[in-house]
Amino acid sequence: MILGPINQGKRPLLSRGSAGKGDARPLPAGEEQTIQRLRDLVREKRGVDLAFYGESYLRRKLALQQKGRGCSTLDAFFQLLSRDPREIDLFLGSLLIRVTEFFRSPRTFEVLERHILPALLIQKKKDYSHVIRCWSAGCSSGEEPYSLAILLRETLKREKDRFSVLIFATDVDQQGLIAARKGVFGRPKLMKVKQEWKDLYFKPEGDEYVVGEEIRRMVLFRLHNLQDPLPFHNLDLILFRNVLIYLKPELQTRLLSSFFKLLNPGGYLVLGRTEGGVGRMPPEYKVADPAERIYQRPLEGANLSPL
Repeated sequence: MILGPINQGKRPLLSRGSAGKGDARPLPAGEEQTIQRLRDLVREKRGVDLAFYGESYLRRKLALQQKGRGCSTLDAFFQLLSRDPREIDLFLGSLLIRVTEFFRSPRTFEVLERHILPALLIQKKKDYSHVIRCWSAGCSSGEEPYSLAILLRETLKREKDRFSVLIFATDVDQQGLIAARKGVFGRPKLMKVKQEWKDLYFKPEGDEYVVGEEIRRMVLFRLHNLQDPLPFHNLDLILFRNVLIYLKPELQTRLLSSFFKLLNPGGYLVLGRTEGGVGRMPPEYKVADPAERIYQRPLEGANLSPL
């Protein structure tokens, strides 16, 4: 989920993962006024606009947090947050989705490895460009950008010294970013990592693995909230998976259009299969892989077809 200097922590605008459905009943319709007061409180104290979250998702999380904090009514939960700013942070943290691992959704990474990254490298050579810039938006604890770094290292092979690779990785969860920078992960997080890559790019330490220095140098972690102005430009690849489905349609449209402007001609946007319910893509994009929801900003004059 995503970053911003106002909210000192991965406070809403989501992080990596998938949310359970039906885990709490929606709040009664008569509590809209209290919900609005709570939205105003969070916006004032933490600079986060909860209005961008889908209504059913927000209500479900509110009901769960109200019960979990021992509050008999939503108003009592609001009073709790009003008295103690730490409770606001706990509530905002509950909105974030943290289910992630290395090479999550293997088919997406397979398409990246076999088609997208090789095509990107060919185009870079044609353009006489030696810089590759990527963005993992909503990077959670770092598994996704590190996975991408490994694929890029494998794609470049012996040409690694010829190219400068920088992967920006952003989230709103400060604590998650601190953990990501450390690069220490338990064995279950690496279940989908090939053994040869474990041997090459990780150092075992007891029951954990530490990401090797070569891979860590490729990734720059930053705090950023997607409600804020987007911080990068001239990107070749944007990974934005498992986030759009939790946002309201107007923010989805705004972000997708903004991403197009951030991409270099020929650059790619990767949404992944879980975003299948998201509304229509802006027409400027070309479809690179419909199943994995991978899109491309076309080269000028190019007539691109899906892979």
